[in-house]
Amino acid sequence: MTELHDSTPEPDLDDAELFIDFANTLHGPGGDSIDDLADASGLGDWLTANGLLRKRSPGAALERALPAFHELRDLVRDTTGRLVDDHRPSATQVRRLNRVLRDGTHHHRLEASSDGTRFTVGQVGDELDQARAAIAGSLAHFVADHDVDRLRICAADDCRWRFTDHSPAGRRRWCDMRTCGNRAKVARHRARARETARPSS
Repeated sequence: MTELHDSTPEPDLDDAELFIDFANTLHGPGGDSIDDLADASGLGDWLTANGLLRKRSPGAALERALPAFHELRDLVRDTTGRLVDDHRPSATQVRRLNRVLRDGTHHHRLEASSDGTRFTVGQVGDELDQARAAIAGSLAHFVADHDVDRLRICAADDCRWRFTDHSPAGRRRWCDMRTCGNRAKVARHRARARETARPSS
């Protein structure tokens, strides 16, 4: 019996959180001390964990693609920063996102197995370019289809993670109240205690 199926499901281009997860691969004090994508292995692990690589690309291909992913991450971080401040990307950012989306263009092809008894539908195109396009597509869909006013950058100076504020009031300042929010509360409490303990002149 002939079987037709898609053996390689495509990434969800409307994954509203994918671009946020990608931006947050750079984190730590000042937002840039820890890089989860510092090398080809880290990039491959992140892409695989997020369903953007179905078969692990050779290390050499990941190494060649690493600068393009770093460039895309800079673009995503710059664009999200502008969205938080101005609620719209710049014309240059839109052009650069569209270029990444175009580079990820691919088509499908019906392929027979070696014995000719089974068929699969496979994607034709560079999988790493498609992964970059999926990330850019996530940001593009967010800008087009979601409330950009809910995009936030954590107020903690040693964090700066991007997140979407899903709270009813829409007033979240911290990516996580238990970590960044709690540290800020402790710091404020200590500052007040020092001020109170300071002898008056």
